[in-house]
Amino acid sequence: MKLLVINSNMNRDITDKIRDVSRSLVNPGTTVDVICAEWGVPVIEGNYDAAFGALATVELVKRHEEDYDAFVIACYCDPGLYAARELTDKPVYGIAQSSMLAACTFGHRFSILSPLNRFKPVIESLVRYYGLEALCASVRTVNTMDVKQSFDNLKEANRVFALEARRAVEEDGAEVICLGGASFSGRDRAIGEEAGGVVCIDGLSAALKQAEAYHSLGYTSSKVGLFEAPRAKVRTLPGGVEI
Repeated sequence: MKLLVINSNMNRDITDKIRDVSRSLVNPGTTVDVICAEWGVPVIEGNYDAAFGALATVELVKRHEEDYDAFVIACYCDPGLYAARELTDKPVYGIAQSSMLAACTFGHRFSILSPLNRFKPVIESLVRYYGLEALCASVRTVNTMDVKQSFDNLKEANRVFALEARRAVEEDGAEVICLGGASFSGRDRAIGEEAGGVVCIDGLSAALKQAEAYHSLGYTSSKVGLFEAPRAKVRTLPGGVEI
């Protein structure tokens, strides 16, 4: 199968890391390409940023729809996920939703870790939107690190997020930890081990493996109801560009 992973921001360093992790995980016979937004924001750190990321992501899905069997949105607020599912009948996976659904398989309740306090209400709202509030023990954030710092200083970031993972288990009753960001790609085992062996879910890894498994089963998005194709009309971007 052919997979396209889209980093919804313009950060090429994180995109390169996502590419390395993705290609190390997929099965023989799976081709995976990784691209980032061509316009928008260098890093997504709130709803305003996510609005840019969503439109940039959906535009890339539309442009490459005929070239791939499935798409993965590699940003933890899943920008444009449901819009992309309307746009194509090919499966589209968001790393946040994929990580939460995987966590439900491996434990009764999960907690999500993320940089920056401002992400907490964003992620809590996403949990509710996905109907998983009863299974989410907590959303914990580390406000001393933004997204870029959590990627640039891996050793310290792993240490502080492992500490929060232990607190989520001991204080919140979490049994599984979701790592809330594409910048955590490939770091699930390191953080889990430092946290005392708690199961950590990397959303990118979960989404890639779900994509491969469901492709082999022939499953795709329902076009009845929520993900029904958009009605035909002219949609115009700034500058008069029609899409």
